[in-house]
Amino acid sequence: MKIKIVLGVVVLLVAGVGAIQSTAWYSKYRGEQRVREMLKNPDAAVFRGVYYYHQTKGICGEVSEKNSMGGYVGFNDFFVDADGVVAFYPEKDDHRPLSEVSPETAKKRLEYLDIRLKICPDVNVEGGVSG
Repeated sequence: MKIKIVLGVVVLLVAGVGAIQSTAWYSKYRGEQRVREMLKNPDAAVFRGVYYYHQTKGICGEVSEKNSMGGYVGFNDFFVDADGVVAFYPEKDDHRPLSEVSPETAKKRLEYLDIRLKICPDVNVEGGVSG
């Protein structure tokens, strides 16, 4: 009888972990789909460092797409919030230190990072998980 109970608990735990992983996978997929909808060439999008955050239901990562000449433009940071709203790191931002950019560029960058840190609290802007 005890063996049946233990086996039952193990089966429930495995099923629960599988359901959580399935939810994370599907959420990441839906987040990538939302990002693709915002791109000029969605079929050529390449993603990296995409993470789903169960607590905030947000997705963060990086995406690169092809330009009109057919070349990849380089990876850009993005997030998708729980409502499906997509935001990208400020366009045409060359990642210079805040002290070297215009006040308008600095403001856009800080606003983006403020929201992103609320959605994906342990990911840095380069796309990796902080540890």
